Amino acid sequence: MNADKKRKLVTIIFDEELRSLLQDFINGDEYGVESARDGLDAFHKLAKQYFDLIITDAQMPGLGGVNLLPRLKQIQPWARVIVIPTKKMKRRERQIMEYVADVCLEKPFQLNQLKTIIQGMVPPVGDKVISTAEGWKRGHLSWQLG
Repeated sequence: MNADKKRKLVTIIFDEELRSLLQDFINGDEYGVESARDGLDAFHKLAKQYFDLIITDAQMPGLGGVNLLPRLKQIQPWARVIVIPTKKMKRRERQIMEYVADVCLEKPFQLNQLKTIIQGMVPPVGDKVISTAEGWKRGHLSWQLG
């Protein structure tokens, strides 16, 4: 599949092993995946290009968690968000995460489960994004069945 027809995803995962595993598993013909190691790294990527889906840890050093998610949605309000919460989160933080994110995916999870969720949120085939970059600049995206 042509690179410009791939759905663009970004993973913001602090754990290097998990970040690499997710990138290798998801990256392919339908999806192009970029990775960020923390919130600051993610902001640099999100400021330069549009992503259809953001997958992020709930907590990480520096900018993360409840401080990161609302800011991500400010930068790219149309991107879908999957958050991976931790059991250590305070109840109020978890409520904020669940409100802002489209999906909260509990650990441990199966990679096939994640892929199914991703395909449901940003289908790889059947739909095509029309002018994703241009739609991002104008403040809306157009979708067309096809």
